[in-house]
Amino acid sequence: LKKEQLDKIKDIPTVIVQGRYDVVCPATSAYELHKLLPKSELYLTTTGHSGFEDEIIERLVESTDKFAKL
Repeated sequence: LKKEQLDKIKDIPTVIVQGRYDVVCPATSAYELHKLLPKSELYLTTTGHSGFEDEIIERLVESTDKFAKL
């Protein structure tokens, strides 16, 4: 992402859920994005790429519930 793009979203609370064994989207990409977004939270799971894996679902629901309470 370019700096001007990141500047537009840097103040938005963000949750990044990344599977450690994801071969499609490497965890390093999620980590780099997390470092550039100061209001982000990064959760690394012991899963792959699928959004249907239990640990990813748990983190996504947990994060959605957290935002619903804001």
